Amino acid sequence: MDAILESEDLAYKFPSTAKEVDDAAQGFEALSSQAAIKGYVACLDVYLLQIKVPSSSETDNLKAYFSGHYQTYGINVQADFDHKSRFVYAAPAAPGGANDITFKKTQISQMIQKLPLRRFVVGDIAYVCSETLLTPFSGVEKDDPSKYAFNFYMSQMRIHIDGEFYINHFRCI
Repeated sequence: MDAILESEDLAYKFPSTAKEVDDAAQGFEALSSQAAIKGYVACLDVYLLQIKVPSSSETDNLKAYFSGHYQTYGINVQADFDHKSRFVYAAPAAPGGANDITFKKTQISQMIQKLPLRRFVVGDIAYVCSETLLTPFSGVEKDDPSKYAFNFYMSQMRIHIDGEFYINHFRCI
């Protein structure tokens, strides 16, 4: 385990230099049908890592660890993947009952805000859209043909991270 943790080749590395950011964007562009989406450098999502029910000696707020969405206890893990489905960032961020607090508590929020112009991370509708964090259109907006197309091409990128969470979940069981 120590050898793995000390290996620079295996370390999580969110793109930070201009070359790393450009390489990441080119990798995602190659995955996009007809290169329709340009500028993505990572896919972002949160994963509920299921845990045993904490005891009262382990936490003062047992309810905070319960996810109403998944109806189980857990810890929210915030993660980003690159175009090759490799982790570039991961952090246990908050108890399972927390929602948007999870993202704000991690360093990845600041890393994403520092991305250069026309470089983005893609997330789902649980996140707030910004100049550097793109999310799909929802509600009545998604019915507009151009916005529907945008959502379609964005989902091509997001499918990679959703699949990786699924695969890694079963590796942990």
